[in-house]
Amino acid sequence: MKLTVTAAILFAAALITSIIFYQTYIADYAHPVETVMAIATAALAAMFLALAIFIPRRLKLVTGISITLFFAVILVGVTFWLVRPYQLIYTELPEREAALSSHLEEEYPEREWEMNRSQVETHPIFMFEVVFDDEPDRPYLYLMDQDTMDGESEIEPHVPEE
Repeated sequence: MKLTVTAAILFAAALITSIIFYQTYIADYAHPVETVMAIATAALAAMFLALAIFIPRRLKLVTGISITLFFAVILVGVTFWLVRPYQLIYTELPEREAALSSHLEEEYPEREWEMNRSQVETHPIFMFEVVFDDEPDRPYLYLMDQDTMDGESEIEPHVPEE
């Protein structure tokens, strides 16, 4: 019984910590569907843990399978919903923004601009909106995908349709 209560408390603490981490560092960059899927992953893990806790002791095989699935869901969930997005947002996004900034400085040395991540939900996370000071009503979109970063495609502006 002690082990069961300890496992439930540890899971609750880890879940609360993960939610705070996600809301603090990732949620602003995530699509609402991704947030729902992250919550569903946590609920699935909680279901497997509850199954492992409440299964009668005589069904050891089912308990073992539930515990194994619990740890598999936790591992995949933490990797996919916490580690991967954090790495994209705080490592790759600044690198791609710096690469675009360098390109703009080289291409348009006499112009000033303001660069932000595109706020359109359907745009990828690596889509940047650049507004030049001499054209304030005409934003340009730059997609800094992996091909662009690898030099396989050119850095080209896309003018949004009006």
